[in-house]
Amino acid sequence: MTVGFWYEEAQRAMRAATAAVTRRRAGTAGEINGLVGARSDLYHQLARVTELLVGGRPVAEVPDKAAAALVLGRHGQSLTRFYVGLRAAAVVNERLPPAPEVSDGAARSLRRAADAIGVMGDIIAGHVPPGRRPDTPEGIAIRAGGGVQGGLGDIARLAVDAVRLDGRLPAWLDRGGPLAQTYRPAAEAARWTSGSRLSAVAKELVAAAKAQPDLRELDIARSPLHPAPAVDTVDAAIAAVRAARTWLWLHPAQVTGVHLQVGTQLGLAAHVLTADGSLAMTGGWRQAAIAAAELRAAPAAGPAQDTVAEMGEALRWARSLLGPAAARGHMQHRGRDAARLGSEMLLMAAALHRGLRTATQRRNLFVRGDAILERPAGSLVYRAAPHWRPATADDDLVRDLSRALWQIVGSGAEGDPASMVAHVLAQPPRPRAVSPAAAESRSPKPDVLPDDRARPGPRQGEGRQPNPAGAETLAAVSGREAVEDGGVPLSGEILID
Repeated sequence: MTVGFWYEEAQRAMRAATAAVTRRRAGTAGEINGLVGARSDLYHQLARVTELLVGGRPVAEVPDKAAAALVLGRHGQSLTRFYVGLRAAAVVNERLPPAPEVSDGAARSLRRAADAIGVMGDIIAGHVPPGRRPDTPEGIAIRAGGGVQGGLGDIARLAVDAVRLDGRLPAWLDRGGPLAQTYRPAAEAARWTSGSRLSAVAKELVAAAKAQPDLRELDIARSPLHPAPAVDTVDAAIAAVRAARTWLWLHPAQVTGVHLQVGTQLGLAAHVLTADGSLAMTGGWRQAAIAAAELRAAPAAGPAQDTVAEMGEALRWARSLLGPAAARGHMQHRGRDAARLGSEMLLMAAALHRGLRTATQRRNLFVRGDAILERPAGSLVYRAAPHWRPATADDDLVRDLSRALWQIVGSGAEGDPASMVAHVLAQPPRPRAVSPAAAESRSPKPDVLPDDRARPGPRQGEGRQPNPAGAETLAAVSGREAVEDGGVPLSGEILID
């Protein structure tokens, strides 16, 4: 399940919790303990996802509530203020009295929300593991800034819902008697959050993320299966493409000619679907498919063959939509499905380009060389026997394929190498990590939100977005990890410096 699924689950659970605390007051100490614990975990999970998106803590240390209130009251550096507010909101100054937590009513709903946000963080961490370089093309894209601003906007929306809930918690906790005094620290924590500027700062991030690509389609791709599952829907096709693409990215040394051939044919089919069947195409996937068809390599085996089978199933399904009868039957959803599949193919092009480079270096690909004249025994006629030799980076076929894949990944990238790898994801800015003291020492600068009239951001791989004025910046992680070290670059090589 995708990040978007768990985001919607968190929203539903948060609204249910808000409605539950509005209808009645707290029942028992166990119920209060359950809700207060879930509330603290929810803010911790929101802060954790924020750290994963920006590649670390936006601040060096987390201040107490008094310092956090000062930071939230400043202007500019919305992300720094947002993160400080989340961490401060999660803190309850005193320990709760011993009582078994009861997951019922509002406490159960809020626990569901916290768990859903935790799963969102787990999915993102699978692509951008803390303290390690990303292993997947999606992770490379996120580290290049792709989808970060849209992802922060989603986290900020959840934070707005959490602050709204906090506004109703003091009344829910006020039962009178000894429990009201016992849980006063929890009520004060909720009252501090609802009275702070955390909600206003979160709304600034939501506004800045308007029309920006997000990470809701992000998922942890499965491994290629044996036998390959049948593909009969766009969701199944996307799952097959993601499984194959991740395997190709992680195992470039095992990429063979059949991967390049089936992968480029699948990309061509998706491109034709997107173009409503128009065959008036030059370059791109068509050129890549023509060049790949002339390459030869040793047969794929094991997981490499499973990867071919996954792509083959997706290709079969895509071609089934190209006939006139099929086009009429699927006209209602065809455009949307084609756009979804086509957006996934941009990262496939990056994975194929990486595999082409490695396969050429390892001499795993072959091209047709000069024919050899042979005379069969007992014959007076010579015949031209095909001769295959290892492909090199200087061969025309390799150059054509490399350039075509570069054109696919880099189209609309405005010459920025990082955005060539960041498929769907635009290039939003990310904030530089600063300490709260440094944040307070800066002169106030009003935040300038992006112009809502700006053209909407591309979905998957359609280029980079201009940086919003006044936005905070963070140097992107070096993208050289996106390609293998060493070796002679191919023509049109996607290098990230």
